[in-house]
Amino acid sequence: MKEEILIGLGGIILSGLTYFAGVKRTEKKFLQTERQARIQSVLEKYRQFLKGNTTGGFDGLQKAGIATLASNDEIFELIDLIVKHGEGHPFGRYAEMLESEDLKKLFDYSVRNKVNFFRTPLEELIEKYKAA
Repeated sequence: MKEEILIGLGGIILSGLTYFAGVKRTEKKFLQTERQARIQSVLEKYRQFLKGNTTGGFDGLQKAGIATLASNDEIFELIDLIVKHGEGHPFGRYAEMLESEDLKKLFDYSVRNKVNFFRTPLEELIEKYKAA
């Protein structure tokens, strides 16, 4: 009788663990899918700007919605995809300088303060976002 109870409890515990592992896996998959959708959305808008010769670089990234990305990792993944699609690096000559910057905070600041990248030098923008 004791063995049957232990086997029953073991089955219940195993079922519970399997359920929660599935929930975690589904949640992780959903977050990954959501991340890819954000990055692809910004990538497509940016590439449309380039194709139409509308804008590019920092201004194009800002208008394409780079601030909607959730982290620096997503931003760097976006930049990598842009380059892999055969486009020039959107940061141009500033690429190395910006590797050590918090790009998420920089672009969030630029959107909040409606920064015009054609009128505001990048060095000035970096000083301002760090001071904020």
